[in-house]
Amino acid sequence: MKRSQLLAVAGYALLFSMVVVPVRAAEVELLPDGLISPTSNELTPSDKFKKAPPWRIGVSFPGVGNTWLVQAIEEMKYEASLHKDIGEFVFTEADWKTAKQVADVEDLLTKKVDALIVAPIAVSVLADEVAKAKTQGIVVVAYGNGRIKGDSEITAGGRVFGQQGGSFLKQVLNGQGSIWAFRGVAGSEEEQARYEGFRKGIEGSEIKIDAEVFGDWNYAKAKGLCENLVLSGKKVDGIWFSGAEMTRACIDVFRQSGKPLVPMTGEGNNGFLRVWSETGVQSIAPVFTPGLGPALVRAAVALLQGKQLHTTYVSSPPPILKADLKKYFRPDLNDAFWVPSTLPEDKIEALFKK
Repeated sequence: MKRSQLLAVAGYALLFSMVVVPVRAAEVELLPDGLISPTSNELTPSDKFKKAPPWRIGVSFPGVGNTWLVQAIEEMKYEASLHKDIGEFVFTEADWKTAKQVADVEDLLTKKVDALIVAPIAVSVLADEVAKAKTQGIVVVAYGNGRIKGDSEITAGGRVFGQQGGSFLKQVLNGQGSIWAFRGVAGSEEEQARYEGFRKGIEGSEIKIDAEVFGDWNYAKAKGLCENLVLSGKKVDGIWFSGAEMTRACIDVFRQSGKPLVPMTGEGNNGFLRVWSETGVQSIAPVFTPGLGPALVRAAVALLQGKQLHTTYVSSPPPILKADLKKYFRPDLNDAFWVPSTLPEDKIEALFKK
């Protein structure tokens, strides 16, 4: 491995290591080792949230619209099915509309759920509903960015995700050139965190962002946007993507138009890993595991059982490098599969076999 590559890998490892704290004994396993770590030494009080089963657990997700969300939700529902003490698992999705998400949460509160799992479109929108749930003695497990004040919160290191990609482009372009930025769903806190991380990653360079679009983490929308940019003749030396379905879409546009590939950031998605293997495009794949879905369920179950959790966790593992492709790419599965998954092999094959 070249010295520059070693420095890049060391940088990614540093990004990962800065945010974790030591794990205590008898830790509840929310995800396998290396995929999630506590970021606070503060623990929830023992038995504070313990309730007799069966439990009713309510979930408020921001929406669907891409295969990562579909798989995360599938993994979440599968995890819930494994716990006999969960009597009812009520899942809602807000179609990326803040007003609908507020209504969804209010409806879950009227159903008197024992635990509320919430992934907010925007933290400020749900602050009142989360506070209301807590005053009613409802356990709140949040997926967010450290500000929703749930009883335990999991974040996916969006800034680290974006910074890994930005740092990669700065390195391979020697700090110069014109790049395009494909962002996610406008207004989403995860999208904003990834974008801020990306901007941090290219700091100190002479790289210019010549085009910036919102592809909604969606293949079809991103493909249309990339086609327009290619037809416009805009100069591009590299492309940063906030999600791999958009990367795959743009690679397809480049190949179909005969345009030489430029360095493009990816993600741990089987479709992207396939085109990475086929084309040899210069890339890196930050990891955003759909296992975050079941991790939220496991956290809710642990609290209802009276177990202690850290108040905050982060999932921000090192990215997949070219040398890792054989370890993660599954040629026997279709493009919709995301790694790493918590599903058992028979379930993976039933859902994603070609």
